[in-house]
Amino acid sequence: MATKEPLDRPCSLGRILTFATAATGAMCQEMLARHDLTLAQWVILSALWRRDGMLVSELADYSGNNAPAASRIIDRMAERGLVTREPSTDDKRGVRVNLTPLGWSLKHLEDFHERVNALLLDGISPEETKMLIRLLDRVDANARRATGSGTSIPSG
Repeated sequence: MATKEPLDRPCSLGRILTFATAATGAMCQEMLARHDLTLAQWVILSALWRRDGMLVSELADYSGNNAPAASRIIDRMAERGLVTREPSTDDKRGVRVNLTPLGWSLKHLEDFHERVNALLLDGISPEETKMLIRLLDRVDANARRATGSGTSIPSG
């Protein structure tokens, strides 16, 4: 049997974004594994390091998760002793999430996103970076508009 040439992939933005997202997620998981954290847990911690005592609904919105998914992530974090859940005193239906001393002890990871950005943007100029972020924000908005969700996650 003759050796076959690799099949050329079509120029598909969806494929590139999907592959880049998977590779970035794997890289983040590998980097956070030594701290026994998942990327989803880091996102929650990153919000709480800046404003402890947020409502579960606020953390869901911040993380881009729906409330049940965010609640499951927070439950696992509580089981590990990273956070506590307490009824909100100002919102009878709300639950506030607070960092424990163990959760605060991981604050040295608050610049994790900057470390990831540095790896991902290696060889890309600051001007190109700004343009890339603007363009990806537009792609995100276009996709959300096309699917009717209309809510885009602003880049930071």
